[in-house]
Amino acid sequence: MESVESNSKPNSSLVLDEHSKAKRRASLPDITADLKRPRLDELVSPAAATSQGGRPQHDPIRDEDYRKQVLAELKLGRSKPNSLKRGKPELSHGEVTNQLVYEILRRSRPPATDESDNPEAHFWTGDQAAVGVDLGSVHIPLITKDQQRFRWRDGRPVVQLFRRMEDLDRRVAVQIPSLSSEKDSFQSRCLRDVEKRFLDGQPTDDPWNLLDLGSPLPPSVLPSFLEGENCQLLPRVRDAVLMGSRAERAVAPPEDWNLWRDVLEWVLLSQGGHMTAPHMDSHGFSTWITVQEGRVGFGWLSRPTVQERLEWTSNPDSYPGGNWRYVILPPGWTVFFPSGTIHFVFRIRSEQTLGLGGHILQWTSIRSWLEVVADQMRNPKITNEDMGPSAKKYINIVLELIAKKIKNDY
Repeated sequence: MESVESNSKPNSSLVLDEHSKAKRRASLPDITADLKRPRLDELVSPAAATSQGGRPQHDPIRDEDYRKQVLAELKLGRSKPNSLKRGKPELSHGEVTNQLVYEILRRSRPPATDESDNPEAHFWTGDQAAVGVDLGSVHIPLITKDQQRFRWRDGRPVVQLFRRMEDLDRRVAVQIPSLSSEKDSFQSRCLRDVEKRFLDGQPTDDPWNLLDLGSPLPPSVLPSFLEGENCQLLPRVRDAVLMGSRAERAVAPPEDWNLWRDVLEWVLLSQGGHMTAPHMDSHGFSTWITVQEGRVGFGWLSRPTVQERLEWTSNPDSYPGGNWRYVILPPGWTVFFPSGTIHFVFRIRSEQTLGLGGHILQWTSIRSWLEVVADQMRNPKITNEDMGPSAKKYINIVLELIAKKIKNDY
């Protein structure tokens, strides 16, 4: 989730160029202040959670304390000489994103949550969330909790994550905020080096961020409320690619696997202090994120007017207008946001964060999905990843699936 140059964003999705780069929006603050750490048991995953489907309690006072802490850290970073003043020819990715998030976060307010009066976010039980997404009636961010069947053992989920990966000699794209804003925001790093950096736990002014890490976890990480039929369009796209006209278990040739990039689930791993600039998720995907460790600040442009959306689209890297809202997500909470949501992420410096996420497409939202994808194809700077030719392939496959579904239903 990063940057402004389209040539630095990855081409992800159905068609993958093996030489394509894996870039997402990123960048982080340059701050060194020591901060008070919450208790560890408040920052780790829902390992011991037993209640299912409870309503998350929105706490604006707690969230405001977190927001003020992030603003203080960002302000401290702004007081230091930037790259230009240190004799470098351009700002870093971190400095560019830091400036924008600071301005937006200053304007951000807690969302209205009264369900009877034009709410800006839903705080729902698991049952309410399941009904809402299956009906296709969710058009604003939805927050729920205790929807993940998979449970970590006692201890830090980050430690267990690396243990499950086993082969740590593989390499992965890592966003590094100190890199020049005129170049890619990421570099390739060995997983063993990533593990060492995270487990050492040392504060840093150059926090690493991984947004495209494959998940070694079982499929039970999918939030239960997203298991209904309406949310299964994306798996059917996968089946169309890998299985074609056959209904047996997939035995696809290598070239077909190369056409499919797994967007159904992934890992989000970040050192404390990482900021993600406002963007839409590519290919018109709706997205879910469940926090496993640390607290994550999630912000979005609430109910933008047509004019506000046009203004943001024309200048996504510096537009601070509109009504920005935010919520702080503790471990065990899930946020689901629909296709086309303009959102950003912020974190305090003292907490590493681990999240599990994935994308979905809904049968009931195909019309609005097509509109979002068309907008993203016209304005490639507004997404977190390059779409390339894969967007058209998604459209073609979805239209074929619609035709087949209509034929079967009638």
